[in-house]
Amino acid sequence: MLKLDQISKKYHHHTALKDLSFTVERGQIMGLLGLNGAGKSTAMNVIAGYLAPTSGSISWDGTDVRRLGPDYLCEVGYLPETPPLHPELTVKECMEYVCGLKRIRPGKRRQHIQQLCEMTGVADRMNSPARSLSKGYRQRVGLAQALIGNPGLIVLDEPTAGLDPEQIVSIRELIRELGREHAVILSSHILSEVEDVCSALIILRRGETVASGTLAQIAAQVRHKDRRVRIRAGEGAEEALGGLPGVTQIIPLPPRELGWQELMVCAENDLAEMIPRYLLEAGIPLRMLHPMDVELEDLFMKLMQEGA
Repeated sequence: MLKLDQISKKYHHHTALKDLSFTVERGQIMGLLGLNGAGKSTAMNVIAGYLAPTSGSISWDGTDVRRLGPDYLCEVGYLPETPPLHPELTVKECMEYVCGLKRIRPGKRRQHIQQLCEMTGVADRMNSPARSLSKGYRQRVGLAQALIGNPGLIVLDEPTAGLDPEQIVSIRELIRELGREHAVILSSHILSEVEDVCSALIILRRGETVASGTLAQIAAQVRHKDRRVRIRAGEGAEEALGGLPGVTQIIPLPPRELGWQELMVCAENDLAEMIPRYLLEAGIPLRMLHPMDVELEDLFMKLMQEGA
């Protein structure tokens, strides 16, 4: 478990972070949200050990990271906004270099590198110089580097930047898989990505926390005149739910997983309990159901405007 306690970071008279506190458990994906300059990247650099905090403490599994030293750095996989690739090295050489930093024994490196490159979709570029890679491939190589050594904590700053839509879907699925066993911290400007992938959120404004918790907990601050439920279900869900009493509108959304429909169901009353039963009787699988008292985009803009 990662725990931040009253972390602040100051540059002369400028405070980039002020009293940031939260915990991330293994099996949890924490999302960091905020406008440019809100302190997200500073927070990630501090967590990853690239920057020292001005005050406060960070602990990993109950031990202060200052006492853990290099052992903590081996527990962190960090993908910054600009992947740290050496342009003169090939993808394989970049991976081998990080394996050395992470203390991976030489005899295990080849198989480990091959596995990670296949996982992130760069196996066909292993012998290509980093300078020749497109932005999307550089991003995926950076992610592969972050996963070297199977770190307990994974910190991802804009992990899908520069990827095409198909790559975005596959990387999001990989992040979900990683979030089952690792503690993951994710920053993204794509609000739908954070909403879809993260189990909890921290919203920053000028270095301070303005909201935290699950989306449902944060969304409780805002009410809408109708009830909305976001679902991910099998084919035929839209037609089936059209006959459910109380439904006023069904809005198809861009699919976030292959083979599943993504729908926003609007109704006059709360259908969160009725929809699973209704789809089950219709023989349609339901993968995800999320009551949406407020959309993340609406809430985010409201919180940012309050501080304008």
